[in-house]
Amino acid sequence: MVGIIDEVQLFYPLGTRIKIGDNYGTVRYVGEVNGHMGTWLGVEWDDGLRGKHNGIMDGKRYFQTQTPTGGSFIRPGKVGPCATLEDAARERYLNYHSSNVNESLIREAQASLQASLFEVVGMDKIARKQSKFEQLAEVSVDQTPVNAAGYLKELTHLTTLNVSHTLIWNWEIVASIAQQLPCLTNLNLSSNRLVLPASSQITELEPSFRQLKRINLRCCGFSDWKDVMHTALLWPNILSLGLQENSFGQLAEVDRKKIFKQLHELDLHRTNIMDFDQVAKLGNLTTLRLLNIMENGIEEIKLPDCDSKEKLNMFVSLEQLNLLHNPIWNEADTFNELDKLPQLKRLSKTPHLKSNFDEMFSKAVASIASLQFINKAEVTAEQRRGAEYDIWKKYALEWMQATEEGPDSIREFCRRHRTYSLLVKKYGSPADFVPRSQAKQSNLIKVSIRYQLTGETWEKKVPRMITVQTLQGLVMKRFRLSGDVPQLCYVDALHPDLVVPLDNNAKTLDFYSVQEHDTVLVQ
Repeated sequence: MVGIIDEVQLFYPLGTRIKIGDNYGTVRYVGEVNGHMGTWLGVEWDDGLRGKHNGIMDGKRYFQTQTPTGGSFIRPGKVGPCATLEDAARERYLNYHSSNVNESLIREAQASLQASLFEVVGMDKIARKQSKFEQLAEVSVDQTPVNAAGYLKELTHLTTLNVSHTLIWNWEIVASIAQQLPCLTNLNLSSNRLVLPASSQITELEPSFRQLKRINLRCCGFSDWKDVMHTALLWPNILSLGLQENSFGQLAEVDRKKIFKQLHELDLHRTNIMDFDQVAKLGNLTTLRLLNIMENGIEEIKLPDCDSKEKLNMFVSLEQLNLLHNPIWNEADTFNELDKLPQLKRLSKTPHLKSNFDEMFSKAVASIASLQFINKAEVTAEQRRGAEYDIWKKYALEWMQATEEGPDSIREFCRRHRTYSLLVKKYGSPADFVPRSQAKQSNLIKVSIRYQLTGETWEKKVPRMITVQTLQGLVMKRFRLSGDVPQLCYVDALHPDLVVPLDNNAKTLDFYSVQEHDTVLVQ
Protein backbone atom coordinates (compact mmCIF):
# COMPACT_ATOMS: atom_id res chain seq x y z
CA MET A 1 0.00 0.00 0.00
CA VAL A 2 2.89 2.35 0.81
CA GLY A 3 4.26 1.93 -2.69
CA ILE A 4 0.88 2.71 -4.22
CA ILE A 5 0.53 5.84 -2.08
CA ASP A 6 4.02 6.98 -3.05
CA GLU A 7 3.16 6.55 -6.73
CA VAL A 8 -0.05 8.56 -6.37
CA GLN A 9 1.77 11.28 -4.42
CA LEU A 10 4.27 11.58 -7.27
CA PHE A 11 1.44 12.01 -9.77
CA TYR A 12 -0.67 14.26 -7.53
CA PRO A 13 1.65 16.39 -5.36
CA LEU A 14 -0.15 18.65 -2.89
CA GLY A 15 -1.45 21.73 -4.68
CA THR A 16 -2.15 19.88 -7.94
CA ARG A 17 -5.24 21.07 -9.74
CA ILE A 18 -7.89 18.60 -10.90
CA LYS A 19 -11.18 18.78 -12.78
CA ILE A 20 -14.17 16.47 -12.61
CA GLY A 21 -17.01 17.45 -14.90
CA ASP A 22 -17.31 21.23 -14.59
CA ASN A 23 -15.80 21.33 -11.10
CA TYR A 24 -12.26 22.46 -10.36
CA GLY A 25 -10.41 21.58 -7.18
CA THR A 26 -7.00 21.47 -5.47
CA VAL A 27 -5.40 18.33 -4.03
CA ARG A 28 -4.84 18.89 -0.29
CA TYR A 29 -4.22 15.30 0.85
CA VAL A 30 -3.02 11.98 -0.62
CA GLY A 31 -3.22 8.78 1.38
CA GLU A 32 -5.40 6.40 3.35
CA VAL A 33 -8.68 7.26 5.07
CA ASN A 34 -9.62 5.33 8.21
CA GLY A 35 -12.32 2.77 7.55
CA HIS A 36 -12.04 3.06 3.78
CA MET A 37 -9.75 0.85 1.74
CA GLY A 38 -7.28 2.14 -0.79
CA THR A 39 -5.69 5.48 -1.61
CA TRP A 40 -7.71 8.68 -1.64
CA LEU A 41 -7.27 12.24 -2.79
CA GLY A 42 -8.50 14.91 -0.40
CA VAL A 43 -9.78 17.75 -2.61
CA GLU A 44 -10.75 21.34 -1.81
CA TRP A 45 -13.23 22.51 -4.45
CA ASP A 46 -13.26 26.03 -5.86
CA ASP A 47 -17.02 25.92 -5.33
CA GLY A 48 -17.31 25.93 -1.55
CA LEU A 49 -20.68 24.17 -1.74
CA ARG A 50 -19.46 21.31 -3.94
CA GLY A 51 -18.05 19.12 -1.15
CA LYS A 52 -19.39 17.43 1.97
CA HIS A 53 -17.02 18.46 4.77
CA ASN A 54 -14.03 20.68 5.67
CA GLY A 55 -11.37 17.96 5.59
CA ILE A 56 -12.51 16.14 8.73
CA MET A 57 -13.72 12.53 8.39
CA ASP A 58 -15.00 10.53 11.38
CA GLY A 59 -13.48 13.03 13.79
CA LYS A 60 -10.00 13.05 12.19
CA ARG A 61 -8.66 16.01 10.28
CA TYR A 62 -6.91 15.13 7.03
CA PHE A 63 -6.77 18.61 5.45
CA GLN A 64 -8.25 22.11 5.86
CA THR A 65 -10.71 23.97 3.59
CA GLN A 66 -11.78 27.60 3.64
CA THR A 67 -15.48 26.70 3.74
CA PRO A 68 -17.38 24.09 5.82
CA THR A 69 -18.47 22.13 2.74
CA GLY A 70 -15.52 22.68 0.42
CA GLY A 71 -13.87 19.26 0.83
CA SER A 72 -14.30 15.77 -0.61
CA PHE A 73 -12.42 12.48 -0.80
CA ILE A 74 -12.24 10.97 -4.28
CA ARG A 75 -10.49 8.03 -5.90
CA PRO A 76 -7.54 8.95 -8.17
CA GLY A 77 -9.18 7.00 -10.98
CA LYS A 78 -12.07 9.47 -11.15
CA VAL A 79 -9.80 12.36 -12.10
CA GLY A 80 -9.98 13.25 -15.77
CA PRO A 81 -7.00 13.19 -18.14
CA CYS A 82 -4.42 15.98 -18.32
CA ALA A 83 -2.73 17.53 -21.34
CA THR A 84 0.28 19.61 -22.28
CA LEU A 85 -0.21 23.08 -23.73
CA GLU A 86 1.39 21.83 -26.94
CA ASP A 87 -1.15 19.01 -27.32
CA ALA A 88 -4.14 21.18 -26.37
CA ALA A 89 -3.11 23.90 -28.84
CA ARG A 90 -2.56 21.43 -31.67
CA GLU A 91 -5.90 19.77 -30.93
CA ARG A 92 -7.71 23.08 -30.96
CA TYR A 93 -5.95 24.71 -33.92
CA LEU A 94 -4.95 21.81 -36.21
CA ASN A 95 -7.66 19.16 -35.99
CA TYR A 96 -9.99 21.01 -38.31
CA HIS A 97 -13.28 19.63 -39.45
CA SER A 98 -16.29 21.69 -40.51
CA SER A 99 -18.17 20.30 -37.51
CA ASN A 100 -15.62 21.18 -34.83
CA VAL A 101 -14.15 24.57 -35.70
CA ASN A 102 -13.07 26.34 -32.51
CA GLU A 103 -16.18 28.04 -31.16
CA SER A 104 -14.20 30.98 -29.75
CA LEU A 105 -12.79 31.72 -33.21
CA ILE A 106 -16.29 31.58 -34.67
CA ARG A 107 -17.49 34.08 -32.09
CA GLU A 108 -14.55 36.36 -32.87
CA ALA A 109 -15.26 36.22 -36.60
CA GLN A 110 -18.98 36.72 -36.06
CA ALA A 111 -18.29 39.82 -34.01
CA SER A 112 -15.84 41.26 -36.53
CA LEU A 113 -18.21 40.61 -39.44
CA GLN A 114 -21.37 41.37 -37.47
CA ALA A 115 -22.71 38.07 -38.81
CA SER A 116 -24.70 35.34 -37.12
CA LEU A 117 -24.19 32.59 -39.69
CA PHE A 118 -21.23 31.36 -41.74
CA GLU A 119 -21.15 29.64 -45.05
CA VAL A 120 -18.71 26.78 -45.63
CA VAL A 121 -16.25 29.17 -47.27
CA GLY A 122 -16.16 31.10 -44.00
CA MET A 123 -15.41 27.92 -42.11
CA ASP A 124 -12.61 27.09 -44.50
CA LYS A 125 -11.08 30.51 -43.98
CA ILE A 126 -11.06 29.96 -40.22
CA ALA A 127 -9.58 26.49 -40.76
CA ARG A 128 -6.73 27.95 -42.81
CA LYS A 129 -6.08 30.47 -40.02
CA GLN A 130 -5.90 27.62 -37.51
CA SER A 131 -3.78 25.33 -39.64
CA LYS A 132 -0.66 27.55 -39.75
CA PHE A 133 0.36 26.48 -36.27
CA GLU A 134 3.87 27.90 -36.21
CA GLN A 135 2.59 31.32 -37.37
CA LEU A 136 -0.01 31.77 -34.65
CA ALA A 137 0.23 35.07 -32.79
CA GLU A 138 -2.63 34.29 -30.37
CA VAL A 139 -3.55 31.00 -28.74
CA SER A 140 -6.43 30.25 -26.39
CA VAL A 141 -6.80 26.89 -24.64
CA ASP A 142 -9.13 28.06 -21.90
CA GLN A 143 -11.14 25.39 -20.06
CA THR A 144 -8.85 22.55 -21.16
CA PRO A 145 -7.00 20.16 -18.78
CA VAL A 146 -3.57 21.70 -19.50
CA ASN A 147 -1.09 21.19 -16.64
CA ALA A 148 2.28 21.12 -18.44
CA ALA A 149 4.08 22.98 -21.21
CA GLY A 150 5.13 20.40 -23.78
CA TYR A 151 7.27 21.47 -26.73
CA LEU A 152 6.36 25.04 -27.76
CA LYS A 153 9.46 26.36 -29.51
CA GLU A 154 7.77 26.26 -32.92
CA LEU A 155 5.46 29.09 -31.77
CA THR A 156 8.01 31.80 -32.48
CA HIS A 157 5.35 34.44 -33.30
CA LEU A 158 3.10 33.87 -30.29
CA THR A 159 2.45 37.11 -28.38
CA THR A 160 -0.84 36.35 -26.58
CA LEU A 161 -1.71 33.22 -24.61
CA ASN A 162 -4.95 32.42 -22.78
CA VAL A 163 -4.62 29.52 -20.32
CA SER A 164 -7.51 30.52 -18.08
CA HIS A 165 -9.60 27.80 -16.38
CA THR A 166 -6.91 25.15 -16.91
CA LEU A 167 -5.09 22.88 -14.45
CA ILE A 168 -1.87 24.90 -14.26
CA TRP A 169 -1.05 25.02 -10.56
CA ASN A 170 2.46 26.41 -10.00
CA TRP A 171 4.82 29.02 -11.40
CA GLU A 172 7.36 26.42 -12.52
CA ILE A 173 4.82 25.27 -15.13
CA VAL A 174 4.17 28.86 -16.20
CA ALA A 175 7.91 29.53 -16.44
CA SER A 176 8.46 26.42 -18.59
CA ILE A 177 5.81 27.81 -20.97
CA ALA A 178 7.09 31.39 -21.01
CA GLN A 179 10.75 30.53 -21.53
CA GLN A 180 9.88 28.72 -24.78
CA LEU A 181 7.90 31.68 -26.16
CA PRO A 182 10.32 34.58 -26.77
CA CYS A 183 7.62 36.93 -28.11
CA LEU A 184 5.03 36.27 -25.38
CA THR A 185 3.88 39.61 -23.93
CA ASN A 186 0.25 38.93 -22.89
CA LEU A 187 -0.64 36.08 -20.53
CA ASN A 188 -4.09 35.26 -19.16
CA LEU A 189 -3.97 32.96 -16.11
CA SER A 190 -7.46 33.77 -14.84
CA SER A 191 -9.31 31.25 -12.66
CA ASN A 192 -6.24 29.16 -11.92
CA ARG A 193 -4.99 28.52 -8.38
CA LEU A 194 -1.23 28.79 -8.32
CA VAL A 195 0.96 27.84 -5.38
CA LEU A 196 3.02 30.81 -4.21
CA PRO A 197 6.62 30.60 -5.41
CA ALA A 198 9.15 30.09 -2.64
CA SER A 199 11.61 32.95 -2.14
CA SER A 200 14.38 30.63 -3.31
CA GLN A 201 12.54 30.10 -6.62
CA ILE A 202 12.14 33.76 -7.53
CA THR A 203 15.71 34.23 -8.79
CA GLU A 204 15.52 31.00 -10.76
CA LEU A 205 12.17 31.66 -12.45
CA GLU A 206 12.26 35.45 -12.97
CA PRO A 207 14.33 35.42 -16.24
CA SER A 208 11.56 33.42 -17.95
CA PHE A 209 9.09 36.29 -17.50
CA ARG A 210 11.16 39.29 -18.54
CA GLN A 211 9.31 39.66 -21.85
CA LEU A 212 5.87 39.71 -20.19
CA LYS A 213 4.06 43.07 -20.33
CA ARG A 214 0.46 42.15 -19.43
CA ILE A 215 -0.77 39.46 -17.08
CA ASN A 216 -4.32 38.70 -15.95
CA LEU A 217 -4.78 36.93 -12.61
CA ARG A 218 -8.51 37.35 -12.31
CA CYS A 219 -10.12 35.09 -9.70
CA CYS A 220 -6.90 33.32 -8.78
CA GLY A 221 -7.60 32.97 -5.06
CA PHE A 222 -5.39 35.76 -3.73
CA SER A 223 -6.62 36.77 -0.27
CA ASP A 224 -3.55 38.69 0.94
CA TRP A 225 -1.98 41.65 -0.87
CA LYS A 226 1.43 40.55 0.45
CA ASP A 227 1.12 37.40 -1.66
CA VAL A 228 0.49 39.57 -4.73
CA MET A 229 3.58 41.67 -4.04
CA HIS A 230 5.68 38.54 -3.45
CA THR A 231 4.52 36.92 -6.70
CA ALA A 232 5.08 40.19 -8.61
CA LEU A 233 8.83 39.75 -8.09
CA LEU A 234 8.59 37.31 -11.00
CA TRP A 235 7.54 39.97 -13.55
CA PRO A 236 10.10 42.82 -13.54
CA ASN A 237 8.78 44.55 -16.68
CA ILE A 238 5.03 44.24 -16.21
CA LEU A 239 2.91 47.12 -17.60
CA SER A 240 -0.63 45.86 -16.99
CA LEU A 241 -1.90 43.68 -14.13
CA GLY A 242 -5.43 42.31 -13.67
CA LEU A 243 -6.40 41.19 -10.15
CA GLN A 244 -10.19 41.28 -10.51
CA GLU A 245 -12.33 39.13 -8.24
CA ASN A 246 -9.61 38.27 -5.75
CA SER A 247 -10.68 38.57 -2.14
CA PHE A 248 -8.10 40.87 -0.51
CA GLY A 249 -9.43 44.02 1.14
CA GLN A 250 -6.27 45.45 2.70
CA LEU A 251 -3.48 46.93 0.58
CA ALA A 252 0.04 48.06 1.45
CA GLU A 253 2.58 50.47 0.01
CA VAL A 254 4.62 48.96 -2.79
CA ASP A 255 8.43 48.89 -2.76
CA ARG A 256 8.99 50.24 -6.26
CA LYS A 257 12.66 49.39 -6.14
CA LYS A 258 11.56 45.76 -6.35
CA ILE A 259 8.20 45.59 -8.20
CA PHE A 260 5.85 47.55 -10.46
CA LYS A 261 8.64 49.83 -11.68
CA GLN A 262 6.81 50.44 -15.00
CA LEU A 263 3.21 49.52 -14.13
CA HIS A 264 0.70 51.50 -16.25
CA GLU A 265 -2.60 49.69 -15.61
CA LEU A 266 -3.97 48.04 -12.47
CA ASP A 267 -7.39 46.35 -12.31
CA LEU A 268 -8.79 45.82 -8.79
CA HIS A 269 -12.38 45.39 -9.97
CA ARG A 270 -14.66 43.51 -7.54
CA THR A 271 -12.13 42.73 -4.83
CA ASN A 272 -12.98 43.44 -1.17
CA ILE A 273 -11.53 46.95 -1.01
CA MET A 274 -14.21 49.03 0.73
CA ASP A 275 -12.04 51.86 2.09
CA PHE A 276 -10.39 54.37 -0.25
CA ASP A 277 -7.65 54.84 2.35
CA GLN A 278 -6.43 51.42 1.21
CA VAL A 279 -6.33 52.56 -2.42
CA ALA A 280 -4.36 55.66 -1.41
CA LYS A 281 -1.55 53.36 -0.21
CA LEU A 282 -0.77 52.75 -3.88
CA GLY A 283 -0.23 56.47 -4.50
CA ASN A 284 3.53 55.99 -4.89
CA LEU A 285 3.02 54.09 -8.18
CA THR A 286 4.40 56.98 -10.20
CA THR A 287 3.92 55.33 -13.60
CA LEU A 288 0.30 54.21 -13.05
CA ARG A 289 -2.05 55.67 -15.68
CA LEU A 290 -5.22 53.59 -15.29
CA LEU A 291 -6.82 52.29 -12.08
CA ASN A 292 -10.03 50.25 -12.01
CA ILE A 293 -11.69 49.93 -8.59
CA MET A 294 -15.30 49.44 -9.71
CA GLU A 295 -17.77 47.36 -7.65
CA ASN A 296 -15.83 47.54 -4.40
CA GLY A 297 -18.35 48.99 -1.94
CA ILE A 298 -16.42 52.28 -1.56
CA GLU A 299 -18.68 54.93 0.02
CA GLU A 300 -16.37 57.91 0.33
CA ILE A 301 -13.30 59.32 -1.42
CA LYS A 302 -10.88 61.10 0.88
CA LEU A 303 -7.34 62.16 -0.01
CA PRO A 304 -4.71 63.98 2.08
CA ASP A 305 -5.12 67.75 2.46
CA CYS A 306 -3.25 70.16 0.24
CA ASP A 307 -3.57 73.81 -0.75
CA SER A 308 -6.39 74.47 -3.21
CA LYS A 309 -3.88 75.85 -5.72
CA GLU A 310 -1.69 72.73 -5.50
CA LYS A 311 -1.92 69.05 -6.44
CA LEU A 312 -0.91 66.03 -4.41
CA ASN A 313 2.37 64.24 -4.95
CA MET A 314 0.59 60.88 -5.35
CA PHE A 315 -0.82 59.02 -8.33
CA VAL A 316 1.17 61.59 -10.28
CA SER A 317 0.59 59.93 -13.69
CA LEU A 318 -2.97 58.64 -13.12
CA GLU A 319 -5.14 59.71 -16.07
CA GLN A 320 -8.05 57.27 -15.87
CA LEU A 321 -10.04 56.18 -12.80
CA ASN A 322 -13.00 53.78 -12.84
CA LEU A 323 -15.36 54.14 -9.85
CA LEU A 324 -18.46 52.58 -11.43
CA HIS A 325 -20.96 50.83 -9.13
CA ASN A 326 -19.49 52.02 -5.85
CA PRO A 327 -22.08 53.43 -3.37
CA ILE A 328 -20.35 56.81 -3.07
CA TRP A 329 -22.80 59.00 -1.17
CA ASN A 330 -21.49 62.56 -1.71
CA GLU A 331 -20.67 63.38 -5.31
CA ALA A 332 -19.67 67.01 -4.73
CA ASP A 333 -17.12 66.09 -2.04
CA THR A 334 -15.83 63.20 -4.16
CA PHE A 335 -15.15 65.37 -7.20
CA ASN A 336 -13.58 68.06 -5.05
CA GLU A 337 -11.18 65.45 -3.62
CA LEU A 338 -10.34 64.03 -7.05
CA ASP A 339 -9.29 67.50 -8.23
CA LYS A 340 -6.20 66.96 -6.06
CA LEU A 341 -4.87 64.35 -8.52
CA PRO A 342 -2.40 65.98 -10.93
CA GLN A 343 -3.30 64.27 -14.23
CA LEU A 344 -6.86 62.91 -13.92
CA LYS A 345 -8.53 63.22 -17.35
CA ARG A 346 -10.98 60.32 -17.56
CA LEU A 347 -13.46 59.34 -14.87
CA SER A 348 -16.12 56.63 -14.82
CA LYS A 349 -18.74 56.78 -12.08
CA THR A 350 -22.34 55.71 -11.53
CA PRO A 351 -24.63 58.62 -10.60
CA HIS A 352 -25.91 58.79 -7.03
CA LEU A 353 -29.43 57.43 -6.54
CA LYS A 354 -30.72 60.98 -5.97
CA SER A 355 -28.84 62.31 -8.99
CA ASN A 356 -28.71 61.57 -12.71
CA PHE A 357 -25.98 61.56 -15.34
CA ASP A 358 -26.48 65.19 -16.41
CA GLU A 359 -26.26 66.49 -12.83
CA MET A 360 -23.27 64.29 -12.06
CA PHE A 361 -21.60 65.36 -15.32
CA SER A 362 -22.02 69.03 -14.45
CA LYS A 363 -20.65 68.64 -10.91
CA ALA A 364 -17.65 66.61 -12.06
CA VAL A 365 -16.70 68.96 -14.90
CA ALA A 366 -16.93 72.06 -12.71
CA SER A 367 -15.04 70.46 -9.81
CA ILE A 368 -12.20 68.60 -11.57
CA ALA A 369 -10.23 71.13 -13.58
CA SER A 370 -8.34 68.61 -15.74
CA LEU A 371 -11.31 66.35 -16.58
CA GLN A 372 -11.79 65.61 -20.30
CA PHE A 373 -14.10 62.57 -20.30
CA ILE A 374 -16.71 61.21 -17.90
CA ASN A 375 -18.20 57.78 -18.56
CA LYS A 376 -16.56 57.99 -22.01
CA ALA A 377 -18.49 61.18 -22.86
CA GLU A 378 -16.13 63.94 -23.98
CA VAL A 379 -16.41 67.28 -22.22
CA THR A 380 -16.87 70.04 -24.78
CA ALA A 381 -15.80 73.63 -24.20
CA GLU A 382 -19.45 74.68 -24.18
CA GLN A 383 -20.36 72.07 -21.57
CA ARG A 384 -17.46 73.14 -19.40
CA ARG A 385 -18.51 76.79 -19.55
CA GLY A 386 -22.07 75.88 -18.59
CA ALA A 387 -21.01 73.64 -15.70
CA GLU A 388 -18.51 76.17 -14.37
CA TYR A 389 -21.00 78.99 -14.63
CA ASP A 390 -23.59 77.00 -12.64
CA ILE A 391 -21.07 76.44 -9.83
CA TRP A 392 -19.90 80.07 -10.04
CA LYS A 393 -23.48 81.23 -9.40
CA LYS A 394 -24.38 78.51 -6.90
CA TYR A 395 -21.66 79.41 -4.41
CA ALA A 396 -21.54 83.17 -5.09
CA LEU A 397 -23.07 84.21 -1.77
CA GLU A 398 -20.90 81.79 0.19
CA TRP A 399 -17.80 83.15 -1.57
CA MET A 400 -18.73 86.74 -0.78
CA GLN A 401 -19.31 85.92 2.87
CA ALA A 402 -15.91 84.21 3.07
CA THR A 403 -14.14 87.22 1.53
CA GLU A 404 -15.77 89.48 4.11
CA GLU A 405 -14.71 87.23 7.01
CA GLY A 406 -11.04 87.12 6.07
CA PRO A 407 -8.22 84.78 4.91
CA ASP A 408 -9.08 81.83 7.17
CA SER A 409 -12.66 81.70 5.85
CA ILE A 410 -11.43 81.98 2.27
CA ARG A 411 -9.00 79.08 2.80
CA GLU A 412 -11.76 76.95 4.29
CA PHE A 413 -14.10 77.82 1.42
CA CYS A 414 -11.42 76.94 -1.15
CA ARG A 415 -10.69 73.69 0.65
CA ARG A 416 -14.31 72.66 0.05
CA HIS A 417 -14.52 74.20 -3.45
CA ARG A 418 -11.03 73.85 -4.91
CA THR A 419 -11.78 75.18 -8.39
CA TYR A 420 -13.79 78.25 -7.34
CA SER A 421 -10.83 80.64 -7.21
CA LEU A 422 -10.06 79.65 -10.81
CA LEU A 423 -13.66 80.41 -11.78
CA VAL A 424 -13.41 83.86 -10.17
CA LYS A 425 -10.31 84.55 -12.26
CA LYS A 426 -12.10 83.30 -15.35
CA TYR A 427 -15.53 84.90 -14.92
CA GLY A 428 -14.86 87.69 -12.46
CA SER A 429 -16.11 88.32 -8.94
CA PRO A 430 -19.70 87.20 -8.36
CA ALA A 431 -20.35 90.32 -6.26
CA ASP A 432 -22.72 91.84 -8.81
CA PHE A 433 -24.61 88.57 -9.07
CA VAL A 434 -25.27 88.08 -5.34
CA PRO A 435 -27.79 90.91 -4.86
CA ARG A 436 -29.75 89.80 -7.89
CA SER A 437 -29.94 86.20 -6.66
CA GLN A 438 -30.97 87.26 -3.15
CA ALA A 439 -33.69 89.73 -4.13
CA LYS A 440 -37.30 88.64 -3.93
CA GLN A 441 -37.97 87.00 -7.22
CA SER A 442 -41.03 87.49 -9.40
CA ASN A 443 -42.68 84.42 -10.83
CA LEU A 444 -42.23 85.99 -14.27
CA ILE A 445 -39.01 87.03 -15.98
CA LYS A 446 -38.59 89.10 -19.11
CA VAL A 447 -36.23 87.53 -21.66
CA SER A 448 -35.21 88.30 -25.22
CA ILE A 449 -35.78 85.40 -27.61
CA ARG A 450 -33.65 85.75 -30.74
CA TYR A 451 -34.14 83.63 -33.86
CA GLN A 452 -30.55 83.44 -35.10
CA LEU A 453 -31.43 82.56 -38.69
CA THR A 454 -33.24 85.89 -39.30
CA GLY A 455 -32.03 87.97 -36.36
CA GLU A 456 -35.64 88.62 -35.30
CA THR A 457 -36.01 89.25 -31.55
CA TRP A 458 -39.08 88.64 -29.40
CA GLU A 459 -39.34 90.27 -25.96
CA LYS A 460 -41.42 87.97 -23.80
CA LYS A 461 -42.33 87.55 -20.12
CA VAL A 462 -42.35 83.85 -19.23
CA PRO A 463 -42.76 81.93 -15.96
CA ARG A 464 -39.53 80.91 -14.22
CA MET A 465 -40.93 77.37 -13.98
CA ILE A 466 -41.72 77.02 -17.67
CA THR A 467 -40.09 73.91 -19.12
CA VAL A 468 -37.71 74.01 -22.06
CA GLN A 469 -40.15 71.86 -24.02
CA THR A 470 -43.01 74.32 -23.49
CA LEU A 471 -40.79 77.23 -24.46
CA GLN A 472 -39.80 75.39 -27.65
CA GLY A 473 -43.48 75.12 -28.53
CA LEU A 474 -43.99 78.87 -28.02
CA VAL A 475 -40.95 79.62 -30.12
CA MET A 476 -42.11 77.42 -32.99
CA LYS A 477 -45.52 79.12 -32.98
CA ARG A 478 -44.12 82.68 -32.71
CA PHE A 479 -41.55 82.28 -35.49
CA ARG A 480 -43.77 79.96 -37.59
CA LEU A 481 -41.25 77.12 -37.54
CA SER A 482 -42.01 73.64 -38.83
CA GLY A 483 -40.08 70.38 -38.92
CA ASP A 484 -37.45 69.62 -36.27
CA VAL A 485 -37.82 71.10 -32.81
CA PRO A 486 -35.34 74.00 -32.46
CA GLN A 487 -32.40 73.79 -30.06
CA LEU A 488 -32.28 76.52 -27.40
CA CYS A 489 -29.49 78.04 -25.34
CA TYR A 490 -29.18 81.24 -23.37
CA VAL A 491 -26.69 84.07 -22.90
CA ASP A 492 -26.35 85.59 -19.44
CA ALA A 493 -26.99 89.33 -19.54
CA LEU A 494 -24.14 90.11 -17.12
CA HIS A 495 -21.66 87.69 -18.69
CA PRO A 496 -22.35 87.55 -22.43
CA ASP A 497 -19.34 85.31 -23.08
CA LEU A 498 -21.19 82.44 -21.37
CA VAL A 499 -23.56 80.43 -23.55
CA VAL A 500 -25.48 77.71 -21.69
CA PRO A 501 -27.32 75.00 -23.68
CA LEU A 502 -30.90 74.28 -22.60
CA ASP A 503 -30.41 70.62 -23.47
CA ASN A 504 -32.91 68.89 -21.15
CA ASN A 505 -36.49 69.40 -22.33
CA ALA A 506 -37.96 68.38 -18.98
CA LYS A 507 -36.02 70.99 -16.96
CA THR A 508 -37.29 74.50 -16.18
CA LEU A 509 -35.68 77.87 -16.92
CA ASP A 510 -35.23 78.23 -13.17
CA PHE A 511 -33.17 75.02 -13.16
CA TYR A 512 -30.82 76.62 -15.69
CA SER A 513 -30.75 79.89 -13.65
CA VAL A 514 -32.18 81.98 -16.49
CA GLN A 515 -32.71 85.49 -15.12
CA GLU A 516 -34.37 88.77 -16.09
CA HIS A 517 -33.00 90.27 -19.36
CA ASP A 518 -31.10 87.11 -20.37
CA THR A 519 -31.24 86.22 -24.06
CA VAL A 520 -32.55 82.89 -25.34
CA LEU A 521 -31.04 81.90 -28.69
CA VAL A 522 -33.07 79.81 -31.15
CA GLN A 523 -30.73 77.66 -33.23
